[in-house]
Amino acid sequence: MSSSVQMKFLIKAVCMYLFYFLYSNIASSIVAALQITNTSYVSFIADLLFMVLIIFVYYKELKEDFHELKEKFPAKRILKNVLIGVGIIFLLKIVMGMVTEVISPNVEVDSNTSAILDLLKTSPVYAVFKTMIFAVISEEILFRKAVSTCIKNDWTFVIVGAVIYTFMNFVFNTGSIVIADLLMYFMTALALNYIYIKNDRNIYMVMIIKFIMQFLPFIVLFML
Repeated sequence: MSSSVQMKFLIKAVCMYLFYFLYSNIASSIVAALQITNTSYVSFIADLLFMVLIIFVYYKELKEDFHELKEKFPAKRILKNVLIGVGIIFLLKIVMGMVTEVISPNVEVDSNTSAILDLLKTSPVYAVFKTMIFAVISEEILFRKAVSTCIKNDWTFVIVGAVIYTFMNFVFNTGSIVIADLLMYFMTALALNYIYIKNDRNIYMVMIIKFIMQFLPFIVLFML
């Protein structure tokens, strides 16, 4: 890949991360300026606009991955790789849950889970969108596809991508965050990045796995 093309990918990724930082702050400013009591509507519109933007910006890469999915990933391979991926993440969460108990035995529910619980109470439709659609599409494009277009070495991508994901969760975490939380974010990102490169860097494979892993606990939270 030429240096000019690589620079183009880098600029595109940096711009998307800047938008990701800014749009939530802009939404908060609008809420404050207009004194809107139900912030879910504004947040929903802001998230939706960002999702449309990032799909548009990475449309070519998403289209290429979709064609590759149809050509190189028969149903049997998709099912096998999804089951393996879900199994890896599930086992990782069990192990990390045990580690969390050792590191922080009295830790409360992390702020991300608390935020989802609050959304389920105040705006269940937005909670479904945020958890099952935005997190699966927008965040996977941002944290995996955008980063992988800039970093071609597999293991460098796995590590750097995990660091970026962990850092972003630390920055956007509105509540208290402990070392166990950061470790969970980092290890989960490592696993998903590894799954991504093992599936020929096809973003749809990771999206499917992410959807299933989001769906299972979401149903449990919805029943609480």
